[in-house]
Amino acid sequence: MTNELLIALGSVVAALISALYAARSTRIAQKALSIAEEEFNSKKEKLKLYLIEGINYRSSTDECVFGFNLSITNKASAPNAIQRIELLITFIREDGTTGNVVLQHTPNLNESIKGHEVTPFESSTEIAERSAMTNWCLFQFDPQLTQFGRIDKYTLRVLDSVGEVSEVDSYLIKEYRVV
Repeated sequence: MTNELLIALGSVVAALISALYAARSTRIAQKALSIAEEEFNSKKEKLKLYLIEGINYRSSTDECVFGFNLSITNKASAPNAIQRIELLITFIREDGTTGNVVLQHTPNLNESIKGHEVTPFESSTEIAERSAMTNWCLFQFDPQLTQFGRIDKYTLRVLDSVGEVSEVDSYLIKEYRVV
């Protein structure tokens, strides 16, 4: 064997070893990318809502408060916070068209509810990663708004700290009247 042939065979072996090492490195890099993408996606998961109970509380002064006992779960691997809670009430008018009224959560309405102990969500409540929180959402409702038509459904909307909106619907709620 000539020196040139030995050098050529050595070069082929070195090239094969380099190709195998590059293929192994590519597989490792793909696995690392997959893990990083999965972790990134788990940090930005939306809040999950579960409606436990809804009530319509009417006092003797015809004051009306809607209350919803809501469980909010943060399945993400990073903390999240509740920025705003809204109640979207959908009405059906006499002519069959629909309309909406949006109400903002008011934590200090818990004093308006007599005979029931409710703990409302505070403004900008933080929820730790992979945990849940259960409290009440309270909304002041003007009974005169029922002139728009009959209520079809109630939609709770929660806006989180990253701008994502989570929703849950309810079609029936309990009514309590204080005499």
